[in-house]
Amino acid sequence: MRKALAVFMALTMAVSMSGCQAANKAPAESPEGTGVTTGEAAKEAGAKAETEAGKKYRIGFANASISNSWRVKMRDMLVEECNRLGVELVETDAHDDANTQNSNIEAMLQQNLDAILITPCVEDAANPGIEAAFETGIPVIIFDRTCTTEDYTHFVGYSDKQNGAECARMLVEALTERYGEPKGNIIALDTMAGSSTDNFQKEGQDSVFSKYPNIKIIARQYTDFEVSKGKSFMEDCLAKFGPGEIDGFISQDGGVTLGAVDAIREAGRDKEGIVFTNADGINGVVKMVKDGSCVGLTQFPCAASVDALHVAIDCIDGQGPKEKDVMMDSIVVTKDNMGQYLIPDRDDYDWTY
Repeated sequence: MRKALAVFMALTMAVSMSGCQAANKAPAESPEGTGVTTGEAAKEAGAKAETEAGKKYRIGFANASISNSWRVKMRDMLVEECNRLGVELVETDAHDDANTQNSNIEAMLQQNLDAILITPCVEDAANPGIEAAFETGIPVIIFDRTCTTEDYTHFVGYSDKQNGAECARMLVEALTERYGEPKGNIIALDTMAGSSTDNFQKEGQDSVFSKYPNIKIIARQYTDFEVSKGKSFMEDCLAKFGPGEIDGFISQDGGVTLGAVDAIREAGRDKEGIVFTNADGINGVVKMVKDGSCVGLTQFPCAASVDALHVAIDCIDGQGPKEKDVMMDSIVVTKDNMGQYLIPDRDDYDWTY
C-alpha cells in the first residue's frame, strides 16, 4: 500500500513541476503545498538523473548532526541515494552547534556546488549560513527542520506541528475512553530547546490540549533526543508522583520513549496503564502499538533526505516544484495499520522507514 501511495505522490509531483528560479525564491510550518515525492517513489521519479549519460552533480549537505539514530539513518539513506545516482556529496557535521554550521556552509560554498541541502540546528541562529548560500544563486533546499529566514529555495518535509497535534489527539481519545471524559495528568518529553522540531511539536500539542482543561501537563523536560535523559527524567517523575498520579505521557522521540518505558517497567509501575503517544517511527514503539501499551505514533521518515536530494536535482535541471514548501501529510500509525510498519525480527531501535 505504501509503495502504491508513494508512486502516486511521485506522479503528482512530476505533473506539477515547473522551472525553479533558485536565486529568486524564498520554511513556513503549515504551507498548503502538495507536490511531493516520497522515499521509494523518489528513486523512480529521479531515475532520469542516473540515465543522463555522464551527468554528475556536486551537492553539499550541511547536516545539523548525527547525534541520534534517526539522523544516522537519514544520512545513510542520503549517501546511498547519492551513490546510486552518481552524485558527489560534500557533507559537514555541525554537532548541533549553529555557529559551526554557519562556518561549515561558508566553507562549502567555496567548493563549486550545484546545490546545497541544509538541516538547520535551530530555527534562528543558522539563518546567516542559509542566507549566504541563497545569495550565491544555487538551489538551497531545507529539510527536516525549519528556519525563520525566507532566503531559501524549497523546504521539504513533514509538519512537526501536525505530528504533535495528531499525537495529542490520540492521547486525548485514550484518556476519554478510560475515564468517560477527557481528563488526566500527563508528562511531556520534549526534544531540543530552540529547534523547530520542538517548537512546532509543542505548538501542535497545545492546539489540542488547550481545548481540554482537565488534561494537565504535570511535568515536562528537554531530552535532547537522548534515551538516557528520557529514562532519567521519567525516573524522577515516578519518584515524585505516586501510583495513579500519572495517566500518560507524550514524547517527541522514539528512543526517548523506549527509555521512559524502561523506567516505568523497572519501577514496577507498568501495570498502572500509563498510556502514551510518540512522534517517531522507531520499531520498538511500533511493537508497543501492537501489544496495546502505546496508543499510536506519527512517522517522520528518514527518507526526507532522499526527497530533498531529488528536489535539489530537479531544481538544478530547471524542473523544481511550483510550491516553495513541499509538505507531506502526517503518517499516523495505530493498531489498525501498524502491520505496514512493524519489523518483527528487527531491533527495537531500528527505524521502520
